[in-house]
Amino acid sequence: MADQTQQIPALYVVYGKDRRQKAQAVEAVIDQVLAGGDPQVSLNRYEGEQAALADVLDELRTLPFLSQRRLVIVQDADGFIQTYRQGLEDYLNKPSASGVLCLVAESFAGNTRLARLAKKIATVIVCDPISPRRLGAYLKQYAQDAHRLELPAAAAELLIELGGDDAGMLVSQIDKLAAYLADPATPARRIDPEAVEALVGQNRQYNAFAVIDSLTRGRLDSALGQLQRMLSQDRQAQFQVVGAFAWHFRRLYQGRIWQEQGRTDQQIVRALPVWSQQEAFMRQVRSLSLADLAGCLRRLSRIDWLSKTGGGAVQIGLETFIVDFCRRRLSVA
Repeated sequence: MADQTQQIPALYVVYGKDRRQKAQAVEAVIDQVLAGGDPQVSLNRYEGEQAALADVLDELRTLPFLSQRRLVIVQDADGFIQTYRQGLEDYLNKPSASGVLCLVAESFAGNTRLARLAKKIATVIVCDPISPRRLGAYLKQYAQDAHRLELPAAAAELLIELGGDDAGMLVSQIDKLAAYLADPATPARRIDPEAVEALVGQNRQYNAFAVIDSLTRGRLDSALGQLQRMLSQDRQAQFQVVGAFAWHFRRLYQGRIWQEQGRTDQQIVRALPVWSQQEAFMRQVRSLSLADLAGCLRRLSRIDWLSKTGGGAVQIGLETFIVDFCRRRLSVA
């Protein structure tokens, strides 16, 4: 329960592109503002697109019932802020003594009068995506806080390698791993790389790696079949599969640079790092030139751009890419 005597601002602004962090921040705001009060009678939520400022202000000025404060949350508030900026500024110059407003948005421009006012009287919480440099430490802390599980560096790096760099998705994978390891008879204390590979291995990143492996071996039918299964089994894959391929090719590109500089295989897989299928990864590095890899990245970038501008479907673009790649490999052989 929050400290009843602590100062609660009239406004909270929670913004950024990490939806999971924002959801967690909003829950923390609710705990802090209501201090154990019943949210059924002290909390109102509005969707930004449908919210009218007059309704929001009426709620803020309504005395709370069986609680010290009333909290009003406006979700997806970017449009709401833009439409009612002047009204919000006027309200915050003389806010309700018992009402607290929480605006949840993707962005909050710092050069406006409202933002300058917020700096003086509000608590502003930024929820930007976790940087790749901080991701491992963030996951380790989450595993400890949420599940009392140790996440060693090797397991964290493998989780990122197999699951990508979306913090929200990786946190969900840790939740699954915690359930996977739960055993009342022999409770787990840590998440080992073996558990990560067993549970997370068959995902989008892993499948993209398998397609690329077939490509570098010149196995056209296998590569096309794996791509088709990948897209049919994962409904979200069509929106993110190009990124999964590009992520692998960028790692191969860096590995090839280091290989040409004279680094050993072990030095390369440690530096990237590569925790799973190290031999297959280095085989791919050796089989593709820097020009090959740069061409693949350019092609994937165009497929992504065309899919987002209505110029072509992802599956057709990738199938054509695979066919052209294999034909070039055969013509050179």
